[in-house]
Amino acid sequence: MAAQTTVSSSRVEWVDVAKGACILLVVLFHATNFMITRGYGSESWVAFNAFLEPIRMPLFFLVAGLFASKVLGTSWSNIWRRRVMLMLYLYGLWLLLRFGFFALVPGASLTGEESSPFNLLTALVVPHNGLWFVYALALYFAAAKLLADRDPRIQISVAFTVSLAAYSADFMPWTWQNMGAYFLFFLIGVNGKEILLTLARWTSIPAIALLAISYSAGFYAVNNSELGEFSLARIMLTLLGLALGVLAAARLRWGVGVRVLSTLGTVTLPVYLMHEIAMGSFAYALLSTGVLPADSVMRAAGP
Repeated sequence: MAAQTTVSSSRVEWVDVAKGACILLVVLFHATNFMITRGYGSESWVAFNAFLEPIRMPLFFLVAGLFASKVLGTSWSNIWRRRVMLMLYLYGLWLLLRFGFFALVPGASLTGEESSPFNLLTALVVPHNGLWFVYALALYFAAAKLLADRDPRIQISVAFTVSLAAYSADFMPWTWQNMGAYFLFFLIGVNGKEILLTLARWTSIPAIALLAISYSAGFYAVNNSELGEFSLARIMLTLLGLALGVLAAARLRWGVGVRVLSTLGTVTLPVYLMHEIAMGSFAYALLSTGVLPADSVMRAAGP
């Protein structure tokens, strides 16, 4: 049987597996960027992260929306208190915590956000670090609640239009561009729960292999031709990648892998909030003490 058994009465295991895989990929991406800024860049790691970029955060938002429909059916005051204000509170709190920590230990910083207190003010409008995910969830829940009474086709159409515009809005800050582009996938999760659960039940090795080949071909085409200039092509590539991600998470058979990823999937928010401080501190300690292997090993295995 595929990895679809419930962890509890309200959790679906493959969803937690997908979330766990996503948070590992996020940490890997930031670790790779940290190594690049310290002079240990690796084209192989950059290419690997780029290959998974159309899947990594969109899949995170897809599964976040998957079980949001129940919450969105409650009152505005509940949504405002339990989702919007909670996420904004966490965002503001961790802006301060990160600024204070990286001001004391600048060698652990990836973004340089501690360079000026003014960054704390601008971040209230334009997120400039990994916390943009939390900021986005606050906005997504508010926007999804505004659209909740509309026909799902209208909701998806609105989000699709926003996504089309955002993918081509290269003049925007990257965080706002991502937030606009990925709202579509959150709403697909909100409105497509039964479709996604059915898709997961169809998982098989041949289906995953076919989707993996199709995604790889699509990725090559989008990134090596004029297709990459079209927002629609990028959205279609991500939708293909999301189908691949769902099937792969639902098909995972390795018991240890399922347990580790599903456990990580239940604690993605604390990992997301804390990992850059923890990772940066650990890496900075190694770099500052000189306890490092050869450069070739660092470039290959550093992230």
